[in-house]
Amino acid sequence: MGLFSGADCKDHGGRLAAIVRVIEHMKRELSRPLPLETLARLAPFSPFYFHRVFKQATSMTPARFLAALRMAEARRLLLVSSLTVTAISAQVGYSSVGTFTTQFRRWVSLPPERFRQLARQLAGVSVSALLPVIRGRAIVAGQAHRALVHLDTVDLPGLLLAAVAPRNGGRNEWWTAAPRPLPAALPATVPPGEHRARVLLLRPDRDATAALVDGAPDSFLVGDMELQVPAGDQHARPTALATLTVPVRQVRITDPPLLSATPLRWLLGVSQAGWRGRAPVADERHPLRAA
Repeated sequence: MGLFSGADCKDHGGRLAAIVRVIEHMKRELSRPLPLETLARLAPFSPFYFHRVFKQATSMTPARFLAALRMAEARRLLLVSSLTVTAISAQVGYSSVGTFTTQFRRWVSLPPERFRQLARQLAGVSVSALLPVIRGRAIVAGQAHRALVHLDTVDLPGLLLAAVAPRNGGRNEWWTAAPRPLPAALPATVPPGEHRARVLLLRPDRDATAALVDGAPDSFLVGDMELQVPAGDQHARPTALATLTVPVRQVRITDPPLLSATPLRWLLGVSQAGWRGRAPVADERHPLRAA
């Protein structure tokens, strides 16, 4: 099979179909080495052109997207299987469990066994059961906010989660949450600069882990948009809140998987605190506030 140049495949649909084909291959072959040259041949593009088109389609390089897929599958197996961490690491393509554990912690912010414990505690808890607890006990009063995140539709129920991360690929992230139809308020601790806002709308009739661990496409909607935070005193309360209206849609295969454990940690804390009749404790590392 020959390699195509950009001029050989000008059609956007053809390029996207090629990227989808490669991602499907990645998912089937997570346990095998998948170097750039091998993936490019599947497209089939030159390695340089493939790398560029893949990043345009997914917002990630092929290597980073592949690593994210491996971590997403590891998260799922930790929830639904009794496999050891060593067995899971091999199943998703790592020959060293130590390397796998290090990478898992970088991507997810928890070690594998701690993630398994957390996810299983929340398994079977529906989003609808969490909504009144969040509405009644997780509203944070007196917080300074950067912006309010609305959806482009008002008639969809569920739990709105929003994350903001730097466009430069930094690992810091800021989360916020709100029961629909309330908007989600981005905290004032988001620093100045260019950011990407990503929202998830969790369906009320599904378990929270269906979206946040399994990644089941029918359990949530997604949306994203660019966000420019102006320079200034980030601790000062804004005099006029910016409003972001984010369109939501069905999940696409080119969407990077959600890997952060922050929403799970926060929802578990909210649910346990709410059911015990006391206020929840916010996550310390990546604060997640309810609007």
